[in-house]
Amino acid sequence: MVAALVVLGALILVASLVWDERRAGWSLAPFFLAALLHAYYSGQVLGSLFEVAMLLVIGLVGVARGYAARPRWRNWVRYAYATALFISLLSLAFAGSSSGPLPWSLVVFHAGVLILAYVSLTVAFLASESERAQDRRLKRAPWRALASAPLMGLARLEGPYLRAGYALYTLGVLTGMAWAWRLWGRPLAWDVKEVSTLVTWVLLTLVLLEHGSGRPARSRGWLWRAAYLALVFGFFVAPLWGGRHPV
Repeated sequence: MVAALVVLGALILVASLVWDERRAGWSLAPFFLAALLHAYYSGQVLGSLFEVAMLLVIGLVGVARGYAARPRWRNWVRYAYATALFISLLSLAFAGSSSGPLPWSLVVFHAGVLILAYVSLTVAFLASESERAQDRRLKRAPWRALASAPLMGLARLEGPYLRAGYALYTLGVLTGMAWAWRLWGRPLAWDVKEVSTLVTWVLLTLVLLEHGSGRPARSRGWLWRAAYLALVFGFFVAPLWGGRHPV
């Protein structure tokens, strides 16, 4: 129940980053309930790093909500929500342990959302790269604009696929943590597949935040490339290194 409440709060933060930052405040209730339940089960108040992490998340979201209505603070608010989301995921490592049979529906759902995420993020990355290449080409030869794909169209193609891919990838990370929790008793470990997945998720979060910042596409070019390289590494290379993850 504690982990389910954290996941619910994390999903609300993901939805707020992807669609509407004003809804982030809804995550406060599940995070607060998770902290209370954990204290009840353990018999101690603030006797675990999990509860400390929950209070930190609640504080970050609460303070950021106070600045959400100020346009000049919008980028800072989004970064605060992303930091709270990151801490909430890491807090699951201190929430306790679990074990039991693994439902096949979870495996199928986990694999399915990640495949959809890879496809969406690949489309978004290619659109972003095409946008930057097109921008450079048109600066050198502006008379070719009529025969080239419009920059605005490429930018509009990148945004929806990036948001959808990020939401699906985050859902894949959460279901993967649930899978690990049921199989090995811990949602996170120093496994090359899990570490590379977490690094990829952090980089994709930064790409999403930069995309919503209003800065030009070229300013996030290297960030996008690093995120996509990490994505490819986690999918193709990390499984070859061994570890507890089966694929």
